[in-house]
Amino acid sequence: MRSHGADTFISFLTDVVGMEIQTQFRVPGEVLETTLGWPPSDGADVTMLGSGDAGLVEVLDVPENLRDVAPEGLAALSFLTDDYDSVQEKARTMANDVTVLFGDVPGVNLFFCTMGGVPIEFMGSYDAADAPATAASGDGH
Repeated sequence: MRSHGADTFISFLTDVVGMEIQTQFRVPGEVLETTLGWPPSDGADVTMLGSGDAGLVEVLDVPENLRDVAPEGLAALSFLTDDYDSVQEKARTMANDVTVLFGDVPGVNLFFCTMGGVPIEFMGSYDAADAPATAASGDGH
């Protein structure tokens, strides 16, 4: 989810929905350009809530200077998969825009594609303990 008020949205998900924060980290601007078509930027903070079994919600804190080009709302559908390689292979047979990201970052296997005009993210073998260093910890997210 793209949010212009991430702190409030995250509070809603934790206090009302009962989700727990799993991890927080900074997504580089280059990744947002590639996956979401954003203009060049310094990136954005992401907070992941929930669990792989019950579903994850990723809240993307849209920087103020990008809010005109990145309105609030759904950024992508995201799925966690136990069979990342097989799912990627199947996606390649149906989508011609499969883009693999973070291939060299421990704990994160990630690819994007588009189906029916909707960006779709697939993550495999996610492990919060091995994910990229948190830039947002302790700042109220």
